[in-house]
Amino acid sequence: ACTDLLPGPTVSAFETDGLTLLGGPGGVYGDDYLAEPTPEQRAGGITCIWGDATTTASAITISVAPLTAATRPEVVTALSAQGLNASVDGPIATIAILGDDEHRPAILNVLRADSWISVIMTLGGPGPFDRALDLADEVALTVYAAA
Repeated sequence: ACTDLLPGPTVSAFETDGLTLLGGPGGVYGDDYLAEPTPEQRAGGITCIWGDATTTASAITISVAPLTAATRPEVVTALSAQGLNASVDGPIATIAILGDDEHRPAILNVLRADSWISVIMTLGGPGPFDRALDLADEVALTVYAAA
């Protein structure tokens, strides 16, 4: 379930902020929230969308998918083709864009040898991007016990 991706206090904070689990396993609309499966779902993972059903300006999308040595290069290529910025820190590749608070979301993809974690914040900019980084770290620790 989506609530298993994050520590309990983070899920509670989403609820306090008025964000409901709308899409994904355990969500109000389940996997029917999006018209098409996400790339992470097509790779065998899950996508979870927390938001306020009355506005699209507050959604947080978190996806997790397994990666292997065979699938990682095609994911990196597909993400790089989207014009996102890439950086590598040892075994971790980060492919992202900061976005802005008007038109472009903050998009973060963190690729490890065995996992792909993505976080999309509807409103971008430095603050939301930093929150996306924190959420990706929380997912890595909760799901994969990795820093």
